[in-house]
Amino acid sequence: MKYLPVHKRLLASGIGLLACAAMVGCGTDENNTSTNSATNTATSNTSASTTKASGKADVAYAGSLQLTNDSHVGPLFEKQTGMSYEGYGNGADAVANLIKSGQITPNVFESIGTAPIASLGSKFTDWAVGFASSPLVIAYSKKSPYASQLEAIADGKKPISDLFTLMEKPDFHLGRTDPNTDPQGQYFVMMTHLAEKELHLPAGTADKILGSLDNSSQVYNETDILSRLQAGQMDASSAYLPEAIQQHLPYIKLPDTINLGNPADAKIYATESLKLSNGQTVTGSPIEVYITTIEGTPDPDAGTAFAKLTLSKQGQQIYKQMGYTLTPFKVWGSKSDIPAAIEQEISKQ
Repeated sequence: MKYLPVHKRLLASGIGLLACAAMVGCGTDENNTSTNSATNTATSNTSASTTKASGKADVAYAGSLQLTNDSHVGPLFEKQTGMSYEGYGNGADAVANLIKSGQITPNVFESIGTAPIASLGSKFTDWAVGFASSPLVIAYSKKSPYASQLEAIADGKKPISDLFTLMEKPDFHLGRTDPNTDPQGQYFVMMTHLAEKELHLPAGTADKILGSLDNSSQVYNETDILSRLQAGQMDASSAYLPEAIQQHLPYIKLPDTINLGNPADAKIYATESLKLSNGQTVTGSPIEVYITTIEGTPDPDAGTAFAKLTLSKQGQQIYKQMGYTLTPFKVWGSKSDIPAAIEQEISKQ
């Protein structure tokens, strides 16, 4: 089944036309790097001897990876290899379900966390490589009536506990993704419960903020939630730090003990769990990006080449400049089943 590539939707909406500007929000100075330079830097290192080949890298990814793939890694892949690139983004669990049902047939899957990959079963893949992490932040709209209060929290002029007091207000329009289909939605729910404990907030604060698990007044698709925020359709939204940086959104940093972005705090994150509508229980863990190739799909060599590029120094440089924290490669599953070209790349670290 063919599906509309996300990069075409990006061109239609104008989201992909991002250039370097002064970053806004707490803590953006150290990340004030041009997203264009990510591709330019990597491209400047391209070997002139790269072999051109035919084929297509058909990449399905968690929606938060949209801009990084469609505007940077994908174009670099096409330039280096002569092969084509097509991207599709959605909540990582939703992507996994589409793969299992045969509605999409990508040769690469990039997920947040390993659970969506593991759910595919060995028919599709039994390995993945983790390579980057990202904390949760709260992005907010400058058009919000609460913008001045949110900015004061972002600047450290008001305590972080005030953020949760604001989010409790009945007229505060909060956006998050669906926990049943997207890890970011799961992380956000667990973050609010961690905050209640770690910040010593009043009992019941998290439940007052969230309402039901799939609260229709808060839940949006991951690929367009931040564009809605930019349009002023909500006051604040969950986001990964790189998303906020890439889209030049003001944001509030969260303490490491609740942002699920610091592997050193993994034991704290694991104290929270979430039961999904299908009965599955998800346990808190650090937010990490994983990549794998999918068996039995068209152009497997193109998929392997794309994964290899992503894990190369050039690909990693793009992720770093897009705001991700690079982590030591972490192999999930069967290391012996990793394609030789990818194994060769990760052995260089």
